Amino acid sequence: MNTLGQRHAAYSHSVLVHDTDEQLIEGTRAFVAQGLESGGDVLVHGSRDRVDLMRDVLGSHSRLGYGLDEELYLAPMRTLFAYQRTLAERPSPTQLWVIGTVPLAADLSGQAAWLRYESVVDAALGAYAFAALCTYDTRTCPDSVIRGALATHRTVSVDLAEQDNALYVEPAVFLEVPLAQRPEVPDTPPTDAITIHDLDDLAAARDLVKVRAYEQSAVSPQCIEQFRVAVTEITSNGLFHGRPPVTVALWADVGRLTCLVEDSGTGHLDPMTGYRHPDHAASLGLWAARQLVDDLVIGCSESGGCSVLLTLADDQL
Repeated sequence: MNTLGQRHAAYSHSVLVHDTDEQLIEGTRAFVAQGLESGGDVLVHGSRDRVDLMRDVLGSHSRLGYGLDEELYLAPMRTLFAYQRTLAERPSPTQLWVIGTVPLAADLSGQAAWLRYESVVDAALGAYAFAALCTYDTRTCPDSVIRGALATHRTVSVDLAEQDNALYVEPAVFLEVPLAQRPEVPDTPPTDAITIHDLDDLAAARDLVKVRAYEQSAVSPQCIEQFRVAVTEITSNGLFHGRPPVTVALWADVGRLTCLVEDSGTGHLDPMTGYRHPDHAASLGLWAARQLVDDLVIGCSESGGCSVLLTLADDQL
């Protein structure tokens, strides 16, 4: 099954790798001009200094807006689904054009999370009239980030024109490469675990997550509730679409919650399931759960069934 579905004719997700401010300005000016000439709405985002620079270069227009990364790009999945909701709720078919730099996280783990975000943009936003040009500065971005950027965009901007990107890697494949640093099951014993056989056992699984999270972590009540709801959705999905019994294992650390849900079925679930808006997606539960956690990774259990790994870190700790 192709979970990406049919991409909108006006959709594109391209990358501009630049070495100088002049290259960035030239590429941004051309992209914005194309967006405005098409009748679309255009958003230019970046750091405060970058936005000030672009505002001086581009000026103002009724369909041109500016945004700060510190407000728009708080966390990868939160950002991805905020864009999706914006596009799904737009009252007209007017295309949205967005250009800017995906935030450069302070450590390798954070940088990898944003690269995974870039990889799954096609899956979440491909159905909409959406054009994005992501800019990466070789002077400030590590080589690993540049390699990741080139691996996660179908097209690349060269001399102000989009070209097919020979380095592009399909999302399901990219999530398996070391550069993506796909979240893994902790190598320590779980804080607690439970096996459930039917819907009557769901309450016990919910209570396990809630009680152990409060006892063993300092994660906020809001984060614990989000995580509990997401785990419940995934466990229910395992009962309905997999095969019981379903095991739920929880790791509760000071600032992070991790849960592995495994069913006993024989089917394989596409790792891209749950990114599409429910108008087009096969699984509403997975779509909802992805928005409640930092990462949700679909794989195969040791028994041949489906496994889902969920992680959530409290940004305030």
